[in-house]
Amino acid sequence: GDNPASQHYFIQSNLSCTMTAATENGGAAVQNPAEGETEENVKLEETKPAEEETKPAAEGEAKPEGDGVKINTTEEAKEEKKDEVIDTEGVAVDAGTSAKIMKQLEYYFGDRNLVKDRFLLREVTVDEGWITLTTMLNFKRLAGICSDKAKIAKAVETSNSELIVLHETKSKIRRNPNKPLPNNSDDTTVANNLKTVYIKGLPPTLTLDSAEEFMVPYGKILYTKLRKDAQGAFKGSVFIEFAEQADCDKFLKLEDVKYGDATEPLIIMSRNDYFKSKNQNAKNEKNEKREAQLGQTGAQQTFNRVPDALSYEKGFVIKISGLEGKETSREAMKDLFEGHGLKWVTYNKGDVEAFVRFDNDAAAILEKVKKDDKFILSDMELQATVIADDEEEQYYKTSAQEKSEFFNRQKKRRNDFGGRGRGRGNKRFRRN
Repeated sequence: GDNPASQHYFIQSNLSCTMTAATENGGAAVQNPAEGETEENVKLEETKPAEEETKPAAEGEAKPEGDGVKINTTEEAKEEKKDEVIDTEGVAVDAGTSAKIMKQLEYYFGDRNLVKDRFLLREVTVDEGWITLTTMLNFKRLAGICSDKAKIAKAVETSNSELIVLHETKSKIRRNPNKPLPNNSDDTTVANNLKTVYIKGLPPTLTLDSAEEFMVPYGKILYTKLRKDAQGAFKGSVFIEFAEQADCDKFLKLEDVKYGDATEPLIIMSRNDYFKSKNQNAKNEKNEKREAQLGQTGAQQTFNRVPDALSYEKGFVIKISGLEGKETSREAMKDLFEGHGLKWVTYNKGDVEAFVRFDNDAAAILEKVKKDDKFILSDMELQATVIADDEEEQYYKTSAQEKSEFFNRQKKRRNDFGGRGRGRGNKRFRRN
């Protein structure tokens, strides 16, 4: 997910000794392979640490001291039990630094990071949610902004933040108890993805800060990820998550957006559209390689081809649209149309629309399954129409192409394996 990186903390109370170790990879915790990136291996995109991404907008990681392990003596451990008191009287923090401090802290304790940050999640259970500023300064990004605890306390004290609360000793902070964390569910992931855009065409010198600064005019940003290749070089593209869906939608409608003095406009699309395109490109490349291999063997002439002219019954297909970000499945569609001459469902998770083919008049079937003149699928009201004309012809062409590719794959497997008659593991066995 968006957890900054792996952190491991071990506490041995019987030895009165605390060992703290952490690492920072300089990148976010989502793995997107440089070339083979797909929706599935990223999903997100969202659960395992990796090397490819960079930090989210305010992301940081626990900072090792010395060789990464800090051991406290018994005396030091006893003193740490007493709350430190920080005096902010007369402490001054410039507005720019104060804003950066609060942005960083609100990221750490925000919905996006806290639900997946194992270290912070554990720490907030120790002292009613309070975490010392000394502990927070183990995060390198915060320490890079300001390492003075009094100034950090002052920034929180004067910020009027609704998320971060300062302890009366001014030495500890916590997330506002009146703002409980949202459930880390699939619905939350879908909502986050819908607010995320993909931007390509950025300069190789782009930094996290410059990316954030560039996005300021377009709305509040929750998350920024600079995408890198396997060698750690910036790929010229980023993922940006907006705080508000409306700002995201508005940004996607903009045309001719350029970065700095660039002459070429940026490539901008939704995150979901990016992965859909990525998956389709991967599929096309795979098909091209397979066709090239078949051409070399001469086997290609024996394979199925889609006819130029297709014959089909008209009015037998329903299109279900508006599925982007919705949770449904082929099984749900099969259940809905059971007993109505269902022939085929074309839908994969993440598709924005589905096609359902029947063996008779689709319009009559659609009217039968409606409830109060509404089309309901998976407890959602959706748009369902009977396709016709060019759209219907394209549907049958696509179906024929997919069917042809399926049978071609089956034939190729038989050719590769020498036909039937092989045993387990595709090895020939000799009978003694």
